[in-house]
Amino acid sequence: MGQESEAQVKWLTTGVVAATGALWALTPLAFLLVGDPGRALLAVVLLGGLLVVYARIVARHIAGTSQGPHRARIFLLFAVVVYGAIPFLGSVWIYTPLIVATAGLLLLRFRYGVGVLLAVAAAEYPLTLAGWAPVPVPALQRSAGVLVASVVAAGIVHYARFVRELRELRVALAEVAVDQDRIRMAGELHDLLGQTLASITLKTELALALADVDRKRAAGEVEATIAIASEAREEIGDVVAARRSLDLGAELSAAVALIELTGASCDLRLGIKKIDEETGDALGWMVREAATNIVRHSDARHCVIELDESGGRVHLLVRNDGARREAGPRRGSGLAGLRQRVGRLGGALEAGGTGEGEFEVRVWLPAVHDRESGHR
Repeated sequence: MGQESEAQVKWLTTGVVAATGALWALTPLAFLLVGDPGRALLAVVLLGGLLVVYARIVARHIAGTSQGPHRARIFLLFAVVVYGAIPFLGSVWIYTPLIVATAGLLLLRFRYGVGVLLAVAAAEYPLTLAGWAPVPVPALQRSAGVLVASVVAAGIVHYARFVRELRELRVALAEVAVDQDRIRMAGELHDLLGQTLASITLKTELALALADVDRKRAAGEVEATIAIASEAREEIGDVVAARRSLDLGAELSAAVALIELTGASCDLRLGIKKIDEETGDALGWMVREAATNIVRHSDARHCVIELDESGGRVHLLVRNDGARREAGPRRGSGLAGLRQRVGRLGGALEAGGTGEGEFEVRVWLPAVHDRESGHR
């Protein structure tokens, strides 16, 4: 299990156990309200011990891992503690068998878990009649209450597991989208190199064949081969250096969609309507690379993409709140290549953590690109 998945299991488990503990705490509180601190303390000890075991069960269930070979024994522990305490704790304790039913649904196979649920709910009726409310209607109400509460408690744990699985699926889909873009780029390079190398091979073979027959024509074929290689190098440079034109508006929309696909929210704040073509092209690649980094290298829950203009310079901010702690500096050609591109356009790029679990990329570029200096 990866670091991100472990973090999700931890906070989901914490939420479920905290809610469960709050509900279980109502039993000792009831003893205090009726003026019985001794039984309240006993209830706290018993329920506290069961809650520790229950937390482990919940964590394993949310993580999708096996409950281990001793799940039947753990279930019996819940049953013995809960039903064994009924003679000592009386009517206030009568609702706690729902803990046994919930444990059965989480620990045992489905058909056995359902059997335990029905058995616990059915047993609640005679227990209530025998000890505390020898009237059918209240006994039926308690039996139905235990049944419903057990299903709800187990359902909350199942829901937490579905939340974890759904978030992981969203992240996987987002990474697939990123990979598809990389594959598209690789396909372009493959097509370009395949055609170029085939032309170079043919012309080289022709030059070799003409070397002893027509040296002048052979030299012409060699020159043509060199021209093809030079042109191919420029075209490959355009692809690798990301010089092809991008639509900034489309890239902003695609970035928001990609980030939200991971389950995070993304605020897009635009304070500019028109932008220079060269500057917009560069910013489009900044947005694409920043969104890719968020998907690949963060556990973001909320992101902000902000674009505005001030003092003749365009400012782009991409911030997320899920910066990961990594053992060493992140080494990648993406931001380094973009930093060089920004520098060629007379701008500046800053990227790094803010010290509050956030990571942000800031880019400043001239609002109007100086094409003469840019092509110098």
